[in-house]
Amino acid sequence: MKDTLVFDIRNIKDWDFNVYEVLIPPSKLELDFEDIEFMSQVRGSVHLLRHSDNDVYVKADVTTEIEMQCGKCLEMFICDIAALFEVQFTSNRSHDQEDSANIEEGERYFDGETFDISEDTRRALVIQIPVWPLCSQGCEGLCQHCGENLNDKYCTCEDIVDLEEDVSDISSPFAGLSQLLESAKLEKPEKSKNNKERILKNGSSKT
Repeated sequence: MKDTLVFDIRNIKDWDFNVYEVLIPPSKLELDFEDIEFMSQVRGSVHLLRHSDNDVYVKADVTTEIEMQCGKCLEMFICDIAALFEVQFTSNRSHDQEDSANIEEGERYFDGETFDISEDTRRALVIQIPVWPLCSQGCEGLCQHCGENLNDKYCTCEDIVDLEEDVSDISSPFAGLSQLLESAKLEKPEKSKNNKERILKNGSSKT
């Protein structure tokens, strides 16, 4: 078990996969973040294949545990993150300087007899950290009225709000407007009838 991601090319056999099990403290990979805590060591396996003199093909599969805050309920939770990456290392002896474009394409250069995949491992793990973390896909989040965690307790705020809205509708000065209008329509014919009766009684209708 290796506790480093630095490899000596002299120990790598030609044209044969060399497999190394690794267990690396997060501090060695500079995995220090304000809102995320790495709970366990980075563990996994690294496959190395040496070919064309000093060229080495690397395939690594690593995993670790992190603790972070849920984006909905704001509770801390622990989850696994895993990364799989491949990269090609070539001796810098045949190159005047490192080509930055090749870094993005998965090609690296190294000096001397050793090469280090620490930065590649760090980048691969950081990419796997969720941008919008959720403690679970079914997380209910927090009540927008009282702040209660709906995953732990049923909240009655929604029922109360609905009741308050119903009461508000009833107590509104416009709530009985439709009833008043309907009553006015019924009273109008009755008033007209009474007026006709008074006219006939007083004889005002005679010509």
